[in-house]
Amino acid sequence: MAAPMWRNEVTKYIKLLDNSAVETLSNGLQGKSISLLELIENIGEYLTNEDHQIRGRVIRLLCDVIAIIPNTLLSPMEVKSLVTYLCERLQDHHSIQPQVLRGLLTLITRSGSKLPEGCAETICKGVFKEVQVQSLSQTDRCTVFNIFTALLDKKLTELQTMGNDFVFGFIQSMDTEKDPRNLLLAFHCAWTIILNFSLGPFVEEMFEVTSCYFPIDFTPPPNDEYGITRQDLILALRGCLSACPEFGPLCVPLLLDKLQSDIGSAVLDSLLTLSAGAMVYGAKCIKEFQGPLFRCIKQEITTPKSPEIEIAAESALTAISTALSSQVGLSTDSSEVDVFIKEVMQDCKRHFSDEDLRLFKPSCKLFLAIAKGSDHACCVVIQQMVPVLEDMYNKFTGTNQRKQIIEMLVKFLCSSRDFIGGRAPKVVSGLTSSCLKILLSAASQSNVTLTSTAVQGLGELMTLSNVLKSGELKTMCWCILDRVLNSKDKGVRSSCMDPCKNMMKVCPEISSEILPKLLDKIDPVEGEDILGFVAIFAADKNVISNTTQQLLSKLQQKSLAMGESSSQICLWIASCLIDISVYVRGNSDCVSILSTETIPSVYRLVVSNSVSDNYSEVLSSPQVLQSLSTFIRNTVILLDSGLYSKLYNFVTNLYFDADKSDLGLKKPFTPLQSTSPSEQTSLVTMLTPVICASPKHYTLPDLNKYRDTLCDLSLRSNHDYTKSEAAKCLAGILNKALEDEDLTAFLQSRCEFYEQNLTCDSKDTSCLQQCVWVTKALVMRGHREANKFVKILLRLLGSETLGDQAAEGFGIIHTEYEDVLNPSMHANNRFLYKQRFFTENSTHLTDGFQTASSETKKNYLIALSHCLKSLPKSVLVRELPQLFPMLVQSLLCENVQLQQSTMETLCTMITDAPNIIVKHVDTVIPQLLKLTSYKPSMKVRCAALRCLHELVSLPSPVILPYRPHVIKTLEGVLDDKKRLVRLEAVKSRNEWCLLGQPGGRT
Repeated sequence: MAAPMWRNEVTKYIKLLDNSAVETLSNGLQGKSISLLELIENIGEYLTNEDHQIRGRVIRLLCDVIAIIPNTLLSPMEVKSLVTYLCERLQDHHSIQPQVLRGLLTLITRSGSKLPEGCAETICKGVFKEVQVQSLSQTDRCTVFNIFTALLDKKLTELQTMGNDFVFGFIQSMDTEKDPRNLLLAFHCAWTIILNFSLGPFVEEMFEVTSCYFPIDFTPPPNDEYGITRQDLILALRGCLSACPEFGPLCVPLLLDKLQSDIGSAVLDSLLTLSAGAMVYGAKCIKEFQGPLFRCIKQEITTPKSPEIEIAAESALTAISTALSSQVGLSTDSSEVDVFIKEVMQDCKRHFSDEDLRLFKPSCKLFLAIAKGSDHACCVVIQQMVPVLEDMYNKFTGTNQRKQIIEMLVKFLCSSRDFIGGRAPKVVSGLTSSCLKILLSAASQSNVTLTSTAVQGLGELMTLSNVLKSGELKTMCWCILDRVLNSKDKGVRSSCMDPCKNMMKVCPEISSEILPKLLDKIDPVEGEDILGFVAIFAADKNVISNTTQQLLSKLQQKSLAMGESSSQICLWIASCLIDISVYVRGNSDCVSILSTETIPSVYRLVVSNSVSDNYSEVLSSPQVLQSLSTFIRNTVILLDSGLYSKLYNFVTNLYFDADKSDLGLKKPFTPLQSTSPSEQTSLVTMLTPVICASPKHYTLPDLNKYRDTLCDLSLRSNHDYTKSEAAKCLAGILNKALEDEDLTAFLQSRCEFYEQNLTCDSKDTSCLQQCVWVTKALVMRGHREANKFVKILLRLLGSETLGDQAAEGFGIIHTEYEDVLNPSMHANNRFLYKQRFFTENSTHLTDGFQTASSETKKNYLIALSHCLKSLPKSVLVRELPQLFPMLVQSLLCENVQLQQSTMETLCTMITDAPNIIVKHVDTVIPQLLKLTSYKPSMKVRCAALRCLHELVSLPSPVILPYRPHVIKTLEGVLDDKKRLVRLEAVKSRNEWCLLGQPGGRT
C-alpha cells in the first residue's frame, strides 16, 4: 500500500472527518504492507504538532490500531518501545493523558505475563509521577486502577522490586477515591499489595487510605447497569482490613468505636470484620483489647439488635478465642485463652444462680462461642460449665428451668463434635456418666415438655463418636424406645423421631429388637405414630425384607376388615412404605431388596385382590393405589439398568402374559383391556411408576404394545379413573419414545383421529383428555409435531361443549406432576419449554379471544391464565402490555380460579410494571371493589383486597381521585362474615385512608 493512500485516511481521522483509518492501518499492519516503524515515522508530524488536540487525536488513532491487531504482530522490542513512548506522552497536555492511559492498558492486557521486563516499572513510575489521578474523570480513574490490577496480576515480581515506591505511589493514586466502581478495583489492588509487599513506613498510610471507607454506606441506584452491590464493597474492604498483622493495633480501636454505634449495619460489619481479622492480628493484639471487645460482644448477644447481629457476635467471640488459643503450648492454666475464660466466668457467674434464668441462655451462648475457638478452649469451657449446669439442675426444680438447663448441657457436650481427634471428646467421655443420669431421669418424667427435651438431648448425644460406652449407648436407645412404645402423648413421640434416626446411624442392630414390638402396636389409635417409627427402623438390609412383608400382610388383613378405622390403617401402612422408600436412598442393599422382593409382593397383593371373590374396595381405592404407586416410583428412580430391567420384565409379564399360574389366580387378569372390570383396569396406576420411570437411554422392549393398549384403554374404558391414569401413562411413554418411523406414524394417526373426532360439536371428553396428555408429552420434549396437537386444543377453545376442558388442558401442559413426566422420573424435558410454548401460542390466544363468541371468550382467558402462571417475572412484564386488556376481562368472568390467578398477576405487575397498570386503573379499581363483596368465594374477596392494598404504591396523582370511593366501599367490607376478609379489609382501607396524608404514601 502506497504511503499517500493511508496517510490521506490518517488526515481525515485527525480532522474528525472519517474513522476508517483505524481499519485501514490495522489491515495494512496485518498484511505487512505497513510496518510499525513506517507508521510512526509517517505520523510523526502530527505527534509533534503544536496543537494538543491534534496530538491527542493521533495518539488515540495509534492506540485504537494497537487494540485490534493480533497479539503476535508486535515483537517484544516494539511493545517496549511503545510503552516507553506512551509513558513519555504522559508528560504532555493533561487532555492527552486519558488516550495514553487507555493505550498502556491495551498493551498490558494484550501482552499479559509476556510484557517485556522493565515495562511494568516504567508504566508505574510514569503514572505516579505525571498523572494526578484525582483530577481525572471516573472512566479515566478506572483505567488507572485497571492498569494497577493487570500489573499486580501478571507482573507482581517486577513490581515488588519497586518496594516502598510502588506502595506510596498507589496510596497517593487511591486517596479520596469515591466512585464505587473504582473502589472495588482499588480495594482489590490494596489487598494484593498488603499481602505481597512490605508496607514498611507506610503501614498507617495504607490503613488510613482504606479504613476511611469503613463502614461501607452505599446504596446502588435503581436499575444499576454495573451491578455493584454494597456487599461487594464490604467484602472487598474487609479483605484489606484483615490482610496483615500490622493493621491490628490500628483496626481494633476502629472496630470498637463502630461497635458502639446505634446503626445496626455498622455493628454487623464491625463484628464480621473482627471475625475475619482476629487470627491475623494475633494473640498479643487481641489480648490488649479483649476486655472492651468482650463487653461490646456481650451486649450484642444478651440484647441483640437482630438475629443476624447476634450470630455475628458469636462468630467474633469464637475468632477471639481462636486467636488467644494460638499460643497454647502444653496443658497450662495460665495461657491467654484460659485467663480470658476465667474473666468471662467471673463476669457471668451471677447469671447461673438467678432463679428467673433471665440471662442464663445468653451467658451460655458466650461460653459456647468461646468453646468453638479451639480444642483447648472447648476442654476448658466444658470442664467448667458441665458441673455448673449439673448443680443448677439439682438446685432448680421448675419445668422451664430444667428444660433450659438440659438444652444447654447437651449443647456444651456436643461442642466437642468440632474437635474429633482432639482432647475435647475425651473430656466429654469422662463427664457423660453424670450427665446421662440427668437426661435419663428427665426422660422418664411425666412432664411432657421435660421428657421431650431430654429425649431430643439423648438423640444429640448419640452423634458423638468415640465418647459413649457401648452400655451407655444401649441404655440411651432403650430409654428413647420406651417413650416411643409407651408414651401416649403425640408431642413426646414426635420428639423421638430425630433421635431414632440418629439411633439407626450408630446402632442399626437395634432395629431387629424394636420392630416386632412396634408392629404389634399398629392399631386405630396409635397406628399412624407407630408406623412412622417402623419406617425409620426398617431402613436396614437385615430387616427390611421381613418388615415390609409383615406390613403387606397387615395391609391385606386390614383391607378385608370392615370399618373406617381399618381403611385408615391401610392408608397409614401405604404411607409407611413411602417413608421407607425415602429413608433407603443411598442404601443400595435396601433398594435392591425393595425392587426384587417387596415391589413384586405389592403387585401380587393388588392383583390377587382385583380378581378375588373376597374383593376389598379399600385395597383398590385410588388413595391406596396412588400411595403404593408412589412407593414403587420412589424405589424405581433409584435403580440401575440391571435391577430396572428385572422389575420391568416382571411387570410386563404380569400385565400381558396370560399364564399367571404362579399367582394362583382364580380369574383372568387383563388390566389393559377396556372390557375388563374397573377393579383390574384401575391398576394401570401401578404400571405408570415402572414404565414411565425408566433410566435414561433405556429403551422399553414392549413400547409399541404398551402404547397401543394404553391408547385404547384411555378411550374405551367405562371407568373415568382408569381413562385418566391410562392417558397419563401413555404420555409418559411417548415423552421418552425414540424418534423413529413408528413414532412418526403413530403421532400422525393420532393427530388425524383427534381432528376427526374433536370437533366443536363433539362431546368426547375421553378423546380430549388423551389429546391433552399426548400434547403435554410432545411439548415437553420439544417434538416437531407438537404444534399440530396444540392447534387442535386452540381450535377447541371455541367449542361450547369441550372448550372448558380444553382450557384446563393448558393448565395440565404447564403443571408438573409427581406421578408422571417429572425430572425425577427422567422425563424428556426441553429447557424453557413453558416459555417457548407461551411465545409460540400467545398470539393465537389473543386473536382467538377477539373473534370468539361471548360464551367461549372465558376459555381463552383461562388458557392464557395458565400460561402466564408459569412465566418468570422478567418475561411476564415484557409481554403484559399487549395482554393486559384480556386480563381486565378475566376479572369480569364468573370463574373463581381465573379471577384469583388474574389478581395474583396484577399484584406482580403493580410492583414490577406500574406503568402498565396506570393506563388501566380506571377499569381495574371499580372491578376490584366489586370483587371485595363477591359472596361465592372468600379467596376472591381476599385477593381483591390485597390488590387494592398494593395499588396504593402507584403514583398518588393517578389513584388519589379514587380515594373517597374506595374508602367508602371498603367500610362495608369491614363487616364481612369471614375474619380473614375483615383483616385484609382493615389493612387495605388503612392504606387508602393514609394516601396523600402526612405519614402515608405520597
